[in-house]
Amino acid sequence: MAKPVLVAIDDEAEFTKTIQQFFNNRGYEVHVAVTGTDGLELVELHRPRVVLVDLKLPGIHGDELLQQVRQRHPDTRVIVITAYNDGGKTRDRLLALGAFAHFDKPLSSLRDLTSMIQRALSTVPSD
Repeated sequence: MAKPVLVAIDDEAEFTKTIQQFFNNRGYEVHVAVTGTDGLELVELHRPRVVLVDLKLPGIHGDELLQQVRQRHPDTRVIVITAYNDGGKTRDRLLALGAFAHFDKPLSSLRDLTSMIQRALSTVPSD
């Protein structure tokens, strides 16, 4: 069985490194980028089932990246992880744009993110 593919896009290199190590150790194939433009290229190249994306990115902003991924790959689930907090307005807007889920940074636990990724994977049609 093929490993589930994830792409993590965040301008904090240490955060993407943590995500990559954590999920690689749990049987995922993880590709990371620190700009929206590079992240979108990884999505096109690797066709992940789940994309983790920050909002504030150099290149393509997270909102636009979310919309492009949803338009080009409607079965790909996008989970937004951001430090931007405005009382839920952004979360509601992102969910309306098609985000599968939203997490605030700093993450309180990678266990919750893992559960959400597993839930997202269970909703994606198999190849």
